[in-house]
Amino acid sequence: MFSSLALALSPWLIGRVSGAVHDLFVGNLMDPARIYSLSFDDVTNEFRRNGNITADASHAWIGFDHTKSNLYGASLNKARISSYAVTSPTTLHLTRSINASGACKNATSAFVEASPWPPYTVYSVSWPGPNACGMALSVDDSGALSGVTRSWKYGSQSGVHGLALGRRGNDTLLYAADLSGDAVWTHRIDSQTGAVTEVGKKAMPRTNMHPRHVKVHPNGTYLYVVMEAANSLVAFSIDDISGAAHDAGKEYSLIPTGSNNKNYWSAEVMLSPSGRYLWATARAQRNMEIVGYISCYLLAADGSIVKLMFMVPTTTTGGWANAITPAFWSDEYAALADTPTGYVQIWKLSEPKDTPQGVEYGTAEAVARADIGDGGCCANAIWYT
Repeated sequence: MFSSLALALSPWLIGRVSGAVHDLFVGNLMDPARIYSLSFDDVTNEFRRNGNITADASHAWIGFDHTKSNLYGASLNKARISSYAVTSPTTLHLTRSINASGACKNATSAFVEASPWPPYTVYSVSWPGPNACGMALSVDDSGALSGVTRSWKYGSQSGVHGLALGRRGNDTLLYAADLSGDAVWTHRIDSQTGAVTEVGKKAMPRTNMHPRHVKVHPNGTYLYVVMEAANSLVAFSIDDISGAAHDAGKEYSLIPTGSNNKNYWSAEVMLSPSGRYLWATARAQRNMEIVGYISCYLLAADGSIVKLMFMVPTTTTGGWANAITPAFWSDEYAALADTPTGYVQIWKLSEPKDTPQGVEYGTAEAVARADIGDGGCCANAIWYT
């Protein structure tokens, strides 16, 4: 039903995926409560804001369902999750706001993740801690949120900031980055009953690393974790049987050698659509007059990290965000959002060369910028077309 609905709402969607113009939405991390629509022309590099949408709340994180016919938003200032019908590249319609309940009653959230597998459950976790919790929310036939079906607790010291979904057999695996608890949790979601069962809690290699966000390789062999306080990236192998995060690989710094670690707090880790390039970002601390950094890693076919291709400075500190979102239609493009300077940039990989491990890129550069500057923008951006 979701697929037919998406086509009915968006008959132009398929034809534009490979075209020159691509549409995005970006949320506000702080008030005012708005979501903006933008468009980027990958031939002319024209990048502009198209729509200003009043939102149910300022959303620390937004994400689509698997057909992009619904957008979900988490809130740091209201204890609820919101869903919007995507009616065009520039318009959203609020369909439902679900109050946090169960183990998460009155808890706010910094992240929301929608499952791409039936029954398309939406997951959220509480932030800040302590006593973090998780929630599973069901959706109706249109994809709108319908209610909280499950909730669970993490640790007494936990504050969970980021989520990622994986698959093992017919069951879903939910990975959670416990920033204040210095751990990564793995829960198995039973495909028949929806039961949520803890299968692993992996402590970080060192204390006070503060895992912030996580991403799973499509083949399910590696979990990539960005450490906010350690300003580093670690790839964990995934256990063949349980699906839990297992052994930690090499730790990669996300700031230049010799930098003062206390001047930075790393932010994001994301995969390119081919699964061959891993983007990661570090923000400069908000009170600093320095910039953040973008790093990009070449991955082997099995998901292991081959090498750091480059690390380049961003144009501002990154503030509370430096949230990077690779395009789904090309390995070469990514959107980067800044708070509180208030802009979204488009970055493009450049200086490609063929190597035995595949195409490597020597650097990346910002090729376009759309300024919003309303005082609350911008949280993460998500690509629509």
